[in-house]
Amino acid sequence: MLPPSTRITNSKVPRVATWEPVLENQLPPPSQVSVDLVDKLERLALVDFRNEEGLACLEKAIRFADQLHVVDTDGIDPMDSVLEERALYLREDAVAEGDCAEELLQLSKNTVEEYFVAPPGNIPLPKREERC
Repeated sequence: MLPPSTRITNSKVPRVATWEPVLENQLPPPSQVSVDLVDKLERLALVDFRNEEGLACLEKAIRFADQLHVVDTDGIDPMDSVLEERALYLREDAVAEGDCAEELLQLSKNTVEEYFVAPPGNIPLPKREERC
């Protein structure tokens, strides 16, 4: 933590966490998730959304993120990090354990030349026609 003399006093970040529920009428209309988008998301996220519960969970997550539309960001510059105003120091890198590559590689199903091999397809996804 910064010493009191160097703290930023005019920060727009509240000192205490706040939460005010966002009313439904403040949010944009609910997003309609197309079948093509679901296909893409399944492949990117490696999550199966093909049942009603999975699709409802996706729509609920999108609706939760819609709350960001009501946040007033006028006059706020984009940031790379919330710690832009602070000096970040690297710690010393001290090895506590090591020399166990052979043991770790034995945990893998497939290895090639002392490297782990990831499965090529991760999860099999059915064709759109096969979904209910």
